Amino acid sequence: MTVKITTPNGGSDSLDFGCAQTAIVATVTGTEVSSGEGKLELKTTTGGTSTSQLSINAAGAATFTSPASSNLAVNLQTAVATTSGTAIDFTGIPSGVKRVTLLFSETSLNGADDFLIQLGDSGGFETSGYISSVGHVIQGQDGNVRNSTAGFIAGGGDTSTKLIGTMTLSLIVAGSYKWISALNVTQSTAVTQCGGGQKSLSAELTQVRITRTGSNTFDAGSVAISWEF
Repeated sequence: MTVKITTPNGGSDSLDFGCAQTAIVATVTGTEVSSGEGKLELKTTTGGTSTSQLSINAAGAATFTSPASSNLAVNLQTAVATTSGTAIDFTGIPSGVKRVTLLFSETSLNGADDFLIQLGDSGGFETSGYISSVGHVIQGQDGNVRNSTAGFIAGGGDTSTKLIGTMTLSLIVAGSYKWISALNVTQSTAVTQCGGGQKSLSAELTQVRITRTGSNTFDAGSVAISWEF
């Protein structure tokens, strides 16, 4: 069956869905917004209140009310240079985020420290209670495993290291504050580093810090962050 809503100039038509036992629960409305152009909306009704859930404009672009259209995409933030300093903080992570990805582009330290990723909530960054390890894979052999309880350890270990790759942080249970990490990076020295970890926060995640395990400073590259709902 094909349903077509035709709207006269300056007017609107609607098609209602429901049943005899309940009030109307869904309405599809076609509305003319300018000469020759129209908008199609899907609305739901609860307790007598009608709410738009989906709107499609004349060009075919769809906008969702809940979740918002922006929540359906990967929200990539502007990359930050890691050419100086000892910590890079990404703040303002919105409520409801379930996955965060860190993207390293030839990120480098001036010594042999490992990179360290720390999570933060409304109470600040948490610097203990992590379960985390990372190891090298060199010519098919495992080696040089390092651990940390101060953050998610993210590779490094020598002055020539330039990280290229990602660390993914995932909320393991919706509505909880427990996060797991998965690291997959390579170095300019053709060494792969892989690792993982777990951390339970005190509240909802709002910020992420990239720092180091010792006293080194950043000297090259950049890092970016993205999040998903």
